[in-house]
Amino acid sequence: SALTKSFTSMLMLLYLLPALADEALIRAELEQMADDFVNFRMMKGFQHEMSLGEAYRWQDEMVAIMQPTMGDVVGYKTGGHDPGPGFPTFPPDGIRAYILSGMLREDGTAIRVEDSVRGFLEADFAFRVGDASINTAETDMEILAGLDAIVPFAEIPDPYYEPDTRTVNGTVVANMGTRMSFTGEPVPIEATGDWLRRINTFRFAVLDENDTVIQAGTMDGWYEPIKVVRWLRDQLSRSGKELIPGQLLSLGNIGIIRQIHEGSPRGPAYTSNQFRLEYYGLTDESPATVTINIER
Repeated sequence: SALTKSFTSMLMLLYLLPALADEALIRAELEQMADDFVNFRMMKGFQHEMSLGEAYRWQDEMVAIMQPTMGDVVGYKTGGHDPGPGFPTFPPDGIRAYILSGMLREDGTAIRVEDSVRGFLEADFAFRVGDASINTAETDMEILAGLDAIVPFAEIPDPYYEPDTRTVNGTVVANMGTRMSFTGEPVPIEATGDWLRRINTFRFAVLDENDTVIQAGTMDGWYEPIKVVRWLRDQLSRSGKELIPGQLLSLGNIGIIRQIHEGSPRGPAYTSNQFRLEYYGLTDESPATVTINIER
């Protein structure tokens, strides 16, 4: 009867109201977090218990809120795949976040210390998607064929939260505190065994403005880049997303991080005026590079 249908609809509404109220509350929290982040204010921790899949859904919402200020999606970044110490607010199998156009800076761009609040200089590594076939690629060589370039890549994340409030879900939802990314001249690549070897074994170093080596390392034994691309591709697929030609894929920390600000638990502040990341063994000529200059 009509009365029964009306009663059933009312019960369903009463059942849904708490969930709708929770969604509205979370959305309001994200709007505040995004506003705080864009304006260099401390973000409140995200304390909601939910599945990782739900956290990524709210990451989508967070990024949509930030896009009018920080631009369109131009790629993705990931972390937590290197053999170094695990990060307690990353999911155990790794984490991914968006790169927006307003986060990108050209090679050699100068930044000031006050352009971040908890920022640190991080040596990274990126690929550029060349073909949509990467979304269905099965072998490592097929994944490599879906990429068209290596992009020298360094970044300044800025994870600025109220003390002791950072959580795994909060790190996901806050898009990993992604603030600035710097890109050098892309190096074209091919789907060959030689390129796969180069990618797995290239060497790298960070140098200052006096060409002094700050720290050096090798990809050999650090992580296998194509395996991280596969993880990122699969994680995006589970979230209903596909990679698009032209997008950047930052694979995360290659082991050289320096703090910008004084008084950080990560260590003393970096005092040089340049953070120049060089990659050796990718080309037969001069190294591929990306540089962050620091105005003091």
